[in-house]
Amino acid sequence: MDEPRHEESARGIFGSLRTLLDRVLTLLQTRTELITTELEEEVTRLVGVLLWSFAAVLAALIGTCFIGVVILLAVPESYRALAAGILAILFLAFAAFGYVSIRRIARAKPRVFDASLTELEKDRQQLRGDR
Repeated sequence: MDEPRHEESARGIFGSLRTLLDRVLTLLQTRTELITTELEEEVTRLVGVLLWSFAAVLAALIGTCFIGVVILLAVPESYRALAAGILAILFLAFAAFGYVSIRRIARAKPRVFDASLTELEKDRQQLRGDR
């Protein structure tokens, strides 16, 4: 008679361990799916930013070259060297402004996997009982 209770107790412990393992694996699967989704979004965003940046820089470069040529042709010959120097300074100032703007944009974006890390921290707090 003592054996069935021991068997039920053993099955109860193993059942509890299986349930716990199942919950942990489900939690890991959910978090992995969240990380994967965030990674896909980050890669898509990065590719878009790179493509549009390349297109914008190329268009700006071609446009500024044409503007510079038109200005140099419009200025009298005796002032062309001065006009070329002024244009070079303006273009370099614009390039510096673009560099500063890109750095500001790059620093302002949220950290990678922020939502996943936040959810993992919540999970840790719940496991500790910190609610």
